[in-house]
Amino acid sequence: MRSSGFTLIELVMVLVLIGIIAVFAAPKLGSITSTNASVFADKFRSDIRYAQALAMTQTMRYRVYINTAPSPNPGYIVVNDANGNGIWGEAGEVALDPAGGGPLSVALNAGQYAGITVSTPAGGYIEFDSLGAPTGGGVVLTVSPGGSVITITETTGAVN
Repeated sequence: MRSSGFTLIELVMVLVLIGIIAVFAAPKLGSITSTNASVFADKFRSDIRYAQALAMTQTMRYRVYINTAPSPNPGYIVVNDANGNGIWGEAGEVALDPAGGGPLSVALNAGQYAGITVSTPAGGYIEFDSLGAPTGGGVVLTVSPGGSVITITETTGAVN
């Protein structure tokens, strides 16, 4: 009668293969936050360009407010001052997220963006005029970890 099962050699070979895979996979697990920071930097660039496009197509100023740590709500939001009263982001003045339809606001204190920080520009925001140029001059932002750099050119408003 023939019995089925694994031999000791087969079991050892499987354990050796699992060990080899673990050696190569373990370093990758440590960089998940860096990978998420890179994804965040791409999304942030896209949302800054979107705020700029809104400013040009709606011929009104738009701001990207950036709250950083130790703020209780680190992240960013895209707003305007449609009624011209000097208070930005009131009801009806928050840009809608083209992907989700809700307000274009991203939190950095939870979920996949936990542990990610972004430098704050002077004044805490980036403002675009109706020509798409940043009103406060050029801006350089750094996303950490990973050190991704987002540059907004002073004259043209190009976001790189």
